[in-house]
Amino acid sequence: MAPTRPQAPATDSRAPAPPPAPDPAFRTVQAFYERRPFPGYAPGDDAATILDRGRSSSFLDALDRALPASGRILDCGAGTGQVAAFLALASPRRSVVAVEPCRASLREADGFRRRASVGNLHLVRANLFALPFAPASFEWVLCRGVVHHTADPERAIRAVAAQVAPGGVLLLGFYESLARAAHRARRALGRLAGRPIGALDPILRRRDLDPEKKRTWIEDQYLHPLEHLLPLPAVARTLERLGFEWVRSVPPEPGEAERASGARGLFTPEPRPSAAALLARRARWLLAGANDPDAGLVCLLVRRQARS
Repeated sequence: MAPTRPQAPATDSRAPAPPPAPDPAFRTVQAFYERRPFPGYAPGDDAATILDRGRSSSFLDALDRALPASGRILDCGAGTGQVAAFLALASPRRSVVAVEPCRASLREADGFRRRASVGNLHLVRANLFALPFAPASFEWVLCRGVVHHTADPERAIRAVAAQVAPGGVLLLGFYESLARAAHRARRALGRLAGRPIGALDPILRRRDLDPEKKRTWIEDQYLHPLEHLLPLPAVARTLERLGFEWVRSVPPEPGEAERASGARGLFTPEPRPSAAALLARRARWLLAGANDPDAGLVCLLVRRQARS
């Protein structure tokens, strides 16, 4: 099913600025990312390194395989656009629209887009709560690591969900309350120590990561001015009230053998877990949190019910 075209969307980083946001939390978060765009690019990053980095991630590799080779994809709160750039590079027939309110992040995204000649990546400057598209314009919508940094996460979820066409898929990534507990504990210990404790953080322990990447991680994970924790069951209920059906949560995600065989993809639904099964899943995230490189970021995939 082809998604409906948006009404006269802006398609590059020179789009008009969004109207001033009355919400002081929005301005605080935007100022934070103006100082430290996330995630940053390394000086040598090019199309090949972004493709290699994406394919080395089991999640991004599964996402690329699940998305069609052509079609239009919306990435809300895309930051410096690395995920959007990976998806665009991985399939040049895709049209990937990356929306981000931060000028500094868009400058980095546009710089990479030009260096790597990613002609099918379109950058739009817009506030999540004032997206310049008609409702239900996209069949595939991504919003990963964004709604928990807004003053009203439920309203943010509703704004993103409104962009999904009937039958389309939403991938929503957020800090889950139990999955994030280990990181919140090490952040509290770091504040007592006066600095992050590198031995407790799986990203800061990596020897292959350059110092600038580690500084960016510390800024985003330890110094961010606004963060909410969202319980998975509550997020699922919100989306179900909006007419979405459960597909799966990540983790867990399809294994390598499943992806290789094509038996199950990221958008292939699993049975909706019971309340007890959801609690058990969240308890596993809690126990695994000390070594979780995503620091409690969980993705929920849901499909909007088709119109009868």
